[in-house]
Amino acid sequence: MFKKIDILIIIINIIFFSYYSIQLLLFTDEFAINNLGFFNHAVAGLSEVLGIIFITFIIGFVIIIFRDFRKQLPFLLSIFIFQLLAALNFWRYVFTNSPGETSLNIITSNAIIFSIMVLFNFLLLGKNFTKL
Repeated sequence: MFKKIDILIIIINIIFFSYYSIQLLLFTDEFAINNLGFFNHAVAGLSEVLGIIFITFIIGFVIIIFRDFRKQLPFLLSIFIFQLLAALNFWRYVFTNSPGETSLNIITSNAIIFSIMVLFNFLLLGKNFTKL
């Protein structure tokens, strides 16, 4: 049975991925300009694919809420690794002070958000590792 903290972490993940998927799918050009500093068709296509991937993560988390954690290690570990690598990549831009075409504030905000999600998912994996 789920504990309340586990459900809360899953709901936070759903909100996190929902925000980014909506931004990537519905506001592709604005999101690319604000976060990447430029927009073209290649960036739009990659942004939309990433938004679709985030939607599949949302579906996976919703299924976990209804079915339990059992045998979900590959899914949860994949999301954890994705978020960890994304956070490290954002922090790399922050520490090297090379945000490219966008502002350092936006890169820092994304780095902080992804880092918080990594911590939440590390907690979720650690608490439930024996169930996975």
